[in-house]
Amino acid sequence: MTRSPAAVLIAPYREIAAAVAARLAAAREGSDPLDAWAEEVIVPSRGMAEAISNELLVRTPRGVAGVQIRFLDELARALVNDAGAFPRAASDAERRLAMRMAVRTVQHPMMEGRGVAAMLERSYRDLRDSGLTLDGLSTRGLRNPQRTQAILRAFAEYERLIAQLGAIDPADLLAQAERVAEHARPQLLAGFYDMTGAQMRFVQSLMPRIAAVWIPTDMPFAQPFIERSGGLQPAGSRPAEAGRYVSDAMSYDTNHAELREVCAHVAELLEGGEQSIAITARSLDPYAIHLLNRFAAEHGFATTLPDEIPLAAHRIGRGVLTLLRLRDRGFPRGEVLELVRDGLLARTRIDVDRADYETRRAHIAGGTSEELAPLRNRSRALDEYIALVAELEELTSGLPSYPAARLPSTSPGSREAGKPGSPPELSSLFRVETELDLVAAARLDEIAALFRRTGQAGSPVLHDLIDAIEQVSLTQPPSAGPKVWAGDVMRFRGRSFAHVFVVRMQDDVFPQRRTEDPLFPDSDRRVLGMREIGDGRAEEELLLQLVRESAAHVHFSFASGDGFGKVLRPSRYLRGLDVATDFSRSKGGLKPAPTLLRPLQLLVRSGTRSVFDSYLPMLAETFRARVQSVTPTQLEDFGECPQKFFFKHLLGVQEVEHPERELQIHHREKGSIDHKILERFYRALSSAELANAAAALPRLPDALAARLDTIIDETFDEHEQQFPPFNRTVRGIERRATKRILREFLAGDIAELTASELEPRHFEYRFGVSRRGASDHPEPFIVHAGGVPVRVEGTIDRIDYGGAGLRIVDYKSGKAIRHNYLPEKIDRGVRLQLALYAMAAAEFFDNANVSGTIKPIVTGEQKFKFAFVLEEKRATLLETLEIFLRAITGGIFPAFPNDEDFNSCKYCPVSHSCRTRHDQEERYAVQQHRDPRTLLGGGAP
Repeated sequence: MTRSPAAVLIAPYREIAAAVAARLAAAREGSDPLDAWAEEVIVPSRGMAEAISNELLVRTPRGVAGVQIRFLDELARALVNDAGAFPRAASDAERRLAMRMAVRTVQHPMMEGRGVAAMLERSYRDLRDSGLTLDGLSTRGLRNPQRTQAILRAFAEYERLIAQLGAIDPADLLAQAERVAEHARPQLLAGFYDMTGAQMRFVQSLMPRIAAVWIPTDMPFAQPFIERSGGLQPAGSRPAEAGRYVSDAMSYDTNHAELREVCAHVAELLEGGEQSIAITARSLDPYAIHLLNRFAAEHGFATTLPDEIPLAAHRIGRGVLTLLRLRDRGFPRGEVLELVRDGLLARTRIDVDRADYETRRAHIAGGTSEELAPLRNRSRALDEYIALVAELEELTSGLPSYPAARLPSTSPGSREAGKPGSPPELSSLFRVETELDLVAAARLDEIAALFRRTGQAGSPVLHDLIDAIEQVSLTQPPSAGPKVWAGDVMRFRGRSFAHVFVVRMQDDVFPQRRTEDPLFPDSDRRVLGMREIGDGRAEEELLLQLVRESAAHVHFSFASGDGFGKVLRPSRYLRGLDVATDFSRSKGGLKPAPTLLRPLQLLVRSGTRSVFDSYLPMLAETFRARVQSVTPTQLEDFGECPQKFFFKHLLGVQEVEHPERELQIHHREKGSIDHKILERFYRALSSAELANAAAALPRLPDALAARLDTIIDETFDEHEQQFPPFNRTVRGIERRATKRILREFLAGDIAELTASELEPRHFEYRFGVSRRGASDHPEPFIVHAGGVPVRVEGTIDRIDYGGAGLRIVDYKSGKAIRHNYLPEKIDRGVRLQLALYAMAAAEFFDNANVSGTIKPIVTGEQKFKFAFVLEEKRATLLETLEIFLRAITGGIFPAFPNDEDFNSCKYCPVSHSCRTRHDQEERYAVQQHRDPRTLLGGGAP
């Protein structure tokens, strides 16, 4: 019996669903409900299958059973299984791993590039989907045949590995189904407008069994599919009705605002009784899905898109990745502690928060237990941390020589007993607390099983394991509430709604930007017969047309900016539409956008001399008691920024930095080292040696140079015992540079001492209560200002004697550029430390002829103004102290940001969150006063 050619009908998706359902229902009338259906349906998407099912239920209110609506791959598998074969198509994870393994077997520079396995996997998929096989594939006429041959060798190894796993490629499943296609039941092809080469070959083998074909469009993009349908004669065509849908377009400031307002609009429709609503886009990334679900929950409904959490972002997955990378990264401090927070089942009991604080203070950036063992004066928290590092070293010690699916250690129970055991599964190393934790552990076990099947071992597999974990996502259960369909345009196909919201309609998103395959460019694809990448414009127009024909109301929206200053353009497909601007849909009417609320609050409250501006007169008595004892450094902090003084010295806020694996010594520690070296050198320097050194200039005498080198070596050795170097080569370079720099400094310093007829007498001169040893002058310096006697305590780096006077010296690491024009800055109150030291020395030594200077350790050719005479600054200095102490005891601590003139934000523990620093208007208004002294003293800006 010769079968008549199938008819091709062109209609929108909703009419295709109705026509297919009507045909199935009509053929079912009068037959036994338990009989098999006369025809089966092949669909391209789940949306098309659901639409046909819904239409069929409308026509058969009592329900149906046994109807077959399948995808092409499902039909192919069923046909092959009916023929007695049961092949298994390789999963995505298996294909990804096989390609990564295959890349390592091919010796070619291209195979060493980052991400080449992913590119090869994409190219192989295009090759096989085009209906081609590696057998007989010729490289003649290609742009780079040698490189293509290397690619084909990787493909051949990939196929061998897939076969080793007991699987076949999905294209091979379609090829096997072609050979048994004559056993298929009569089929209806509904909803396709394009196919891959492998799919088309399978469909052509089914043509004698296909009774009818429905195509959703006759646009140019679908014409090749119609032509390749093989002798089918169109039975009819119905063009889309013009104006059958209503569309509008909205512009929002950011993607965040766009999704929020779209959900608000959907909520309004739901309240009005509308249930047929969908949200779609060309593509939706996980963060966009998260935002959609979050805003939907805020408005009382839910979407059909479940939130997906990458396994690498889950607590257990993140912990496993950290554990795998730990040894290669040198056991970083933050990652070691994060493992404990992620629930690692460790033997060592540790207070992780206390250990975090202690390791920060000790400047521990990482390292093995052996590297950390020399640390002196360790607290209990540091001992626990080192013990934890030692346990992690044991846990990861044999990783390169073990299968990557297991860790080279003993099981938790056997480790407790001290006996060797089998390596534990990755998932068993972490605490399981929730259902999502169980899902994460199960995914890790599946990855482990996959790696065991491949039989991989050795260090290269570690990267494969990390990649496998990073590719897995966990699905969270959907929220409760009315469901609104949401998904990308490809999933939307076959569905129809009354209202469709098409979001992210900006350029480079819809249409999507397509990039040519670097391995198989379009020129090579034409030679090989592969499908070309092209620019995708025709398909984009088709997808947009399918959306329009599937809804009565289409609401387009896009973001005009990314929230960081970048302007985004609307999609070309919105041309001709009137675009409205962003507005609020709240019942209260228009309201300011949330991005403007915070600036308005700041504008209303700032400049009012209120608590908001750190004016706290109600605590004046508390501050009066706290300021009874201060240091010159603290008063200088107040002179730079009163709010910095308030947070650092009254509230006790500390900035606990995150230790980094710095190649060089931290600049603060380096300054302390330089001070200690100079103190030791000058203490051992006699008057005769100083005179001899001056005579030998511009070079230091060999004996003094050797003494200096010895002191530097001893000081560096002491520092390394407490803070082991991350890189000993760099530390050696730093040590030699310190010897060179200090030699130059001492030569210049001794020359200046000789010219000024000065001689160093006191070093690290401590006055008041000292926390670093005995004080040279136990009594503090008392200064009366603001009606309060203030006890000033501190340490003077060096005191030089000469003639009838003395000089205060303050060492500064580097070139001390921020201290230039020191006399002027003392008058402005932004540099008070050295001036207060000079006042203290004048009283302690009963000498009115006192001067001061800053000595930069790194000398340069530039001339800076670092010296001053106390008597010239005393009156202004006392006036400044009067202003400052009156403000402190009155509870006045305004913020004064300055990053250029005197850098008040340096060393401030709250500079990252200071609103005055980051609000340009407030910053400008405050800086008109030049410095805090002018602001507090009532001077004109």
